[in-house]
Amino acid sequence: MRGDGRLPLRRQKRQHRRPVAQASQRHSPLASSAGRLFDACAAILGTCFELQSYEGQTGMELEVLANPFIEEAEAWALPPDNGSIIRWRGLWEALLRDMAAEVEIGLIAARFHRTLIAVVSRTTRRLARENEVNTIALSGGVFQNRLMLEGVFSELSAAGFEVLAHTEVPANDGGLALGQAMIGLAALG
Repeated sequence: MRGDGRLPLRRQKRQHRRPVAQASQRHSPLASSAGRLFDACAAILGTCFELQSYEGQTGMELEVLANPFIEEAEAWALPPDNGSIIRWRGLWEALLRDMAAEVEIGLIAARFHRTLIAVVSRTTRRLARENEVNTIALSGGVFQNRLMLEGVFSELSAAGFEVLAHTEVPANDGGLALGQAMIGLAALG
């Protein structure tokens, strides 16, 4: 920490910078998990760069960093909404511009959250309209992050959707396992 209580902008060791830069020049495999976005953001910001001790650690740490800044933060420019594949290049370019400008990492984390909230909400609204759905269930590990859950819940509710969220079953793989067990029981008769 700095004397003013802020985390240092870059905590990555010098030997890690080159592999990260090289990896960013290559094509990455497609992924559907928001967790990988949190992992990458945390690594760039210097949080959990070398090791994660538990599942969801990067999301929790970014949530803590973002929380004091979330009300003032605005989303970066959103990627085009052109179907089922979301291109995140603009998000990474904006994040790296903020890093180069030495923007406080808590504000960067909050902008990251705001951007994900906006993209998830926009994509969900489009898919709901296309499929004539008015009830939306928010599920998956990303919704264990309070900022993500409250942000997406609020945006979709304001758009007139009935929004469901976990209250008794975890939103992550624990809830998935329970759902799979219920489907298995139903299949048995």
